[in-house]
Amino acid sequence: MRLSLAFPRRFTLGLGLSLGLGACYDPDTLVEVDTEATGADTSASMTDPTLPTTEPTTDTPVTDSDPDTGTTAPGTTGGGCTADQALDDACDGATPYCRDGACVGCDALDNGVCAALDPAAPACDADLGLCVACTETDLEGCEPQQVCIDATCSPCTADAQCASMVCQDEIGECLLTEVVVQGTAVFYDQVASTPAAEVTIGVTNIDPAVMAGPTGADGAYQLAEIPPGTLLDLEMGLDQDDPVFVPASMHTRTQLRVENDTPVLYDPPIVTYAHMAQVAFECGLFPTLEAAIGNGAVNVYFAQRSTMFGRLVDDAGNGVPTVSRASLQVELDGYVNIHDNLLDGNANPAHVCFLDEDVSGRWVGTTAAASNDTGRFVMFRVRDPNGTGQGGATVRASGFDDAQVTLRSTGNIGVVELVRNDEAIVRDFAIDVYPIFTTYACVGCHTGGGPLAAVRAGFNADWDLPPLQVWQNLVGPGTTCGDPLNPLRVCTDNPEISLFVTNPLFDMVGMEDPHPVDIFPSIDDPAMQVILDWIEQGAQPPTAYNFTEDVYPLFSLYGCVGCHTGGGPPEAVSAGFNADWDLPAMQAWQNLVGPGTVCADLDNPLRVCTNAPGASTLVTYPLVDQVGMEDPHPLKAFPSLTDPDLQIILQWIAQGAQFEVTCEHDPCATGNLLNPGCSPCVSAVCQLDPYCCNTQWDQQCVNEAGDSPACGC
Repeated sequence: MRLSLAFPRRFTLGLGLSLGLGACYDPDTLVEVDTEATGADTSASMTDPTLPTTEPTTDTPVTDSDPDTGTTAPGTTGGGCTADQALDDACDGATPYCRDGACVGCDALDNGVCAALDPAAPACDADLGLCVACTETDLEGCEPQQVCIDATCSPCTADAQCASMVCQDEIGECLLTEVVVQGTAVFYDQVASTPAAEVTIGVTNIDPAVMAGPTGADGAYQLAEIPPGTLLDLEMGLDQDDPVFVPASMHTRTQLRVENDTPVLYDPPIVTYAHMAQVAFECGLFPTLEAAIGNGAVNVYFAQRSTMFGRLVDDAGNGVPTVSRASLQVELDGYVNIHDNLLDGNANPAHVCFLDEDVSGRWVGTTAAASNDTGRFVMFRVRDPNGTGQGGATVRASGFDDAQVTLRSTGNIGVVELVRNDEAIVRDFAIDVYPIFTTYACVGCHTGGGPLAAVRAGFNADWDLPPLQVWQNLVGPGTTCGDPLNPLRVCTDNPEISLFVTNPLFDMVGMEDPHPVDIFPSIDDPAMQVILDWIEQGAQPPTAYNFTEDVYPLFSLYGCVGCHTGGGPPEAVSAGFNADWDLPAMQAWQNLVGPGTVCADLDNPLRVCTNAPGASTLVTYPLVDQVGMEDPHPLKAFPSLTDPDLQIILQWIAQGAQFEVTCEHDPCATGNLLNPGCSPCVSAVCQLDPYCCNTQWDQQCVNEAGDSPACGC
């Protein structure tokens, strides 16, 4: 049914009309009317010969003649209107508009007049003579997925209404037959969107391939005839010969899900080789920019594997800070790339660094351990199971939706965006919380046992120890705070009253706490939010490390096996156990822990001291000596105790120096040995009875768990 718009008819027998008709009246054409047949009263016409015998009807329009051609304009009626190409009160019905002094329908107006008169009614319904929102053949005023019903843009209700013959009933949208993708190619190194010229944009997963470009100075491109719903593999190519010639294998790649809309707007990014090399230098991977660029040709560091640029954003598109390097993963054809992956035998494993904005408006690399509020990151040296860099890549981070991109060639540069979801960002104590103590100089006071006044339930406030021991000092006094006026260091039942939260917070005027330093301006500070996240998630212990997966690969990574092989140095034999680390993992572990794992005399420590991890010769020997201190080890691999890989060794020792970490059963039941890092309960039992974490979790261990307030058995 069409829209019916009623206009009042303005045909009246007033003076003007009588005079007009009289002026054209010819008495010779008077026709006598049979009044008996018609029943009409002819008295007026018989007594006044100047009046016509019948009244003109309004059913047949009166047309205006063209003086030049003798023809009449279609759809025009009587003159007298003045609002040219617009509605006029002198016009009505199917001819409500005025053109050249004549009343016309919308089909007699110039093209585009309907839209100019009313943007909401750009179409012409010739039957009604009116400008309307749409017609069945003119849907320009509607959304691409809509149909026209009763001259109104409407959701579809049946397949037959849609050109594609598909109406998505649940949302009332027609599935489009094809869409257009368009936008501007932009340089990825610039903070402000900067168009990139001479860029080709290709779709490589549609046969035949679709291509656009090279782009002009404005960077504009368009891809037509794309089926809606398609996941496009986009490849952006740019000829580069400065600072070196760059092969096509180093093109930028990304993915785009095409919506059921047209046009789809997307600005594809271009990562130049010069920018990638600059970021690698700024991230500390190369001593000079020249070394990062390469010696006259692309650096094999980039060419032998692939690179992944990305951004962590919330649902409003803002960058997300405080996401650690270890939280990011790139899975390429089943191989999981993580930062400094110890199982990657290559001398240059995957490496994550975060980007920030500099004063010149560029995105630059940093050495930060976590993301800032830009959310930008890059992972270098992404590989597949074969050691090359091609295949389907999935980028992950806890608390974010996965993102995908196809790397069609080793050397490709992927670009992704990970969007925050409703899941919590999982915080690991060793990775996310423990570094805060050094970053904010907490260890300036909390060292060497910590302030004596801060000892609680026998647990020192010493944060300058390995991660597991710091964690134990934090949670040792308890983690449930029944009395809010006397909180503990960690309150998992009320995180915001935890002393670990309130003490370093800036105090309100008139409020005091015993902590001498205010570190965080408010509870909304990103680092404080990391602490709160960790407490809310149960104040879990640090990641438990396995010897085979985490420690053993370090012997090859740092070249230890160069000397510690074939039995190892003869002078290093201890208690009959060789110092040979070039054996299978189990045998290397037996050589390490064979002489013992508890060091009663710290002046003569063993290879592994679970009671004093920092004194272990496995830690002190490869560590650069302090001024005036020396040890007999010829190689110094680690510059300081805070080196991430040395922290892995320290934490592994602090957790009991186990060959394998097991948390496979409840500590209130018997089973295989457990690791101290499994829970505060297991840690408390193993401090009392090391047998439970070294050999077997037997009934005696269960009994000890039952007696421990940390367990609740």
